[in-house]
Order: sequence, then C-alpha cells, then structure tokens
Amino acid sequence: MPLFNFRRTVSAQLESQLPPGPRQPLVSPLVSTAETFTGLKVTTARQPRVSRELVSVQALLGIGAYLSLGVPYLRRTHGLDRLDTSQRYLFVCNHVSLLDTILLGGLCWRSGCYPILVLGDKAVWHASWLKRILSSRTGFLLERGKLNPGRIRELQDFGRASNDFHLVVFPEGTRGDGVRVGPCQPGLFYIAQEARLPMVPVFFENMQLVSTKTGRFHAFGGLRKVEVHFGSPISAEAYLQIPREEFPDFVRRSIAATLPARR
Repeated sequence: MPLFNFRRTVSAQLESQLPPGPRQPLVSPLVSTAETFTGLKVTTARQPRVSRELVSVQALLGIGAYLSLGVPYLRRTHGLDRLDTSQRYLFVCNHVSLLDTILLGGLCWRSGCYPILVLGDKAVWHASWLKRILSSRTGFLLERGKLNPGRIRELQDFGRASNDFHLVVFPEGTRGDGVRVGPCQPGLFYIAQEARLPMVPVFFENMQLVSTKTGRFHAFGGLRKVEVHFGSPISAEAYLQIPREEFPDFVRRSIAATLPARR
C-alpha cells in the first residue's frame, strides 16, 4: 500500500495545459515509467468525503493492518513520533510492494494520523476481492484507459482532498527494489501545489525481504526485518517555490535522505 513514454502528440495535448517553462511529459504519480500506454482515466467521479463511518472503518482496517503486518514484520520505526495528530500530512513514500501501502495504513492508525487517502492504480487494487475491500475506503483510484485531457485537474482534485484527509502518494510510479529511490514522476507537483500540507518523506527499508512486485511472499524470511523511516515534515512554504521541473528530484532526494548514512 501504494505510476512513460507518451507519443509526441499525446504529450503535446497534456503539456498545452502547463504553465510556461521547461516542458516535460505529464504523468500520474502512480504510473510506471517503464511502461508505454496512451494515458490514464480517473474513476473517482466525486470528491471523497469524511464521515464517522469512514473513520471507524479505517480504524478497524488500521488495527488489522498493524496486527497482520506490523507486529510480525516490523522491526522498528524511525521518526514516527515527529507526527502531530492535529496536523494533516502529505506522505511521499518509496514503493516496494503493495504491502507497504497496507503497513503504512497500520502505522497511520497507530500514530493517529488518519483518515488517509491513497493515490493508486485501479487495475492493481481491483485485481482481487480483498484488494477491492481494502481500497474501497482508502483509495483514490486511477485506471489505464483513454487519454484524459483533464489529467492535471484530476491530480489537483486529489490534492484538494487534503481538506479532510492525510494524502499518500508513491511518486516513483512503480515498485522498486527497496534499496534505492527511483526517479519520481512530475504529477506530484500539481498535487502538492493544491494540498499545501507539510510533506513527510517515508522510506520502507527491507520490505523486499517480505514481498516484491514479481517475487513471492516470504512469510518467514522477512520476520522482524522491516524498518520504516519517517523524515522531518517539510513545510509547504519550503517546497511551494520549487520549480516544476526540479520538484521530482527534490522529492526523490527527500525520501532518500530519510535513510541513515551507510557504513
């Protein structure tokens, strides 16, 4: 719990909506740079709303996530105590496995930082009945489909959900190796500009010992191996002035900086 090579004509349609400045293809934060396809289509028809029922359901999901993943596989967390329960956050995380999305949900429950809204891929989160249940109350899902000229607006809509939710984005766009942080996608810029929340970089260390994108689930090999690093919150004032073309690398470096220096 967690995004390209467009043809020139497709990229031009999207970039025509961008403000003046250096051009680059617009992509959704949850779309892999390793894949080629025509575009994404947002399936969320309306802005999600917080209700007492939703908060209760997320609390139950958080408890289940923490007991099923946190207790057996989490060795320790770093920096979780920095989070202020009176403040909403934009979490930007490296992505190794779908399980890191679920584990983060459990840690958000533990820290009191919920309800959360996770930007995700519908094709992935609707692949089974269990994933459908988990994502139905936590996900803002996108699907691969016909080119949507309103992509920037859709990402901004997700950003505006910060009025009610903590936002979770995996900006690498695909599941990585758990050791390095891959290039981040530029779509996050539009989310951050609308959300204007303190940004918390998060790194899941050793999650690849439990599960990866293509590998099998290691039920015993990953026991008590995962460490989750929460960086210091970055104020909106500190990142809002960063140019669009520099923002992806700023996020990548911020996530990587949560890890202690290797000996």
